[in-house]
Amino acid sequence: MANPMYGQNKLDSKIDLVHGKSRVYHFGAPPILQDDLIYGGAYSAPDGGDNDVVIHQYPDGLQLSCAYMGAVDEDGPSIASTGMNYEAGDTNNEGFQWVMSYPGTKGVEGVDSFTVGKAAFYAKLRYNIETVADVDYCFFGFRLKSQASVAEPRGSATDYAVIGNNNGDIDAETALNNSTNTVIDTTDSWTDGESKTMEVYVALNGAATFKIDGQDPTVNTQSVTFDSADVLTPWFVVLKDNGASCNCILERLEVGLQ
Repeated sequence: MANPMYGQNKLDSKIDLVHGKSRVYHFGAPPILQDDLIYGGAYSAPDGGDNDVVIHQYPDGLQLSCAYMGAVDEDGPSIASTGMNYEAGDTNNEGFQWVMSYPGTKGVEGVDSFTVGKAAFYAKLRYNIETVADVDYCFFGFRLKSQASVAEPRGSATDYAVIGNNNGDIDAETALNNSTNTVIDTTDSWTDGESKTMEVYVALNGAATFKIDGQDPTVNTQSVTFDSADVLTPWFVVLKDNGASCNCILERLEVGLQ
C-alpha cells in the first residue's frame, strides 16, 4: 500500500505526529511564547518571573504550560541542533518546569490529560544532559493536573510519579494524596552527554511503573497507585545545582494510551 499523500497520517514519517493512540513530538523548531496573564487579563511579555506561567506553543501542535523556577534570565528555551534546551540559565537553584495541560482547564483526554480508570496510559521523554553534576534534579512523569506550579516541586507536589537524573543517579520518586515523597535510587546512572528516555506507565487501576530506555530499572521497587478518577498530566522539571552550564536538551516526547 502506498504512503498517504500530504495532510494524511504517515506512520513512517516525523511530519505527522499522530500514531493511532499515541502522539509524538520532536522539538524540531522553537515555540511561540505567551504569558498566561492574557487569559482573562491584559497581555504581558514573558519576563522570567519566579513561578510565572508561560505557554510554549510548538509548530507540531505540542503545547506546554511552563513555569519558571526562580527569577531566571532566560524567558524561553535555547535552540540546539538536536532539540530544545530547557536549562534556564547558569544560576544555582533556577530552572524550568512544565505540564502539558494548563491547570484549571478542561484538558484534552488522551492527549494532555489522562484520567485514572478510563484507560491505561503512558508518557516517554528522551533528553540529553551535557553535565549531570550541574543538575540538582531533572525528572519526568505524571503529576495531578489540578496541581499549581510551586517553586520547589520536589516533595511539594501532592500526587506524582516521576523518574530521572539526580546528580548522576537515576531515581524514581512518588507521592500520593499529599503524603511524604518516596525516593528510590534505581542504581542506574546518567553520564555526561548521554541521551536517555524516561518512561512512566499507569495501568487501568492507577498503578504506576517505570522504565529507562525501554528496560526495567535495575532496582525496580518503586510503586504508587493513583486514586480512581485522578486526572494526571505529563510533567517535566529541571533545577540547576550550581552556576555552570548543564544543557538539558529535550529531543522527543511521546504520550498516549497503552
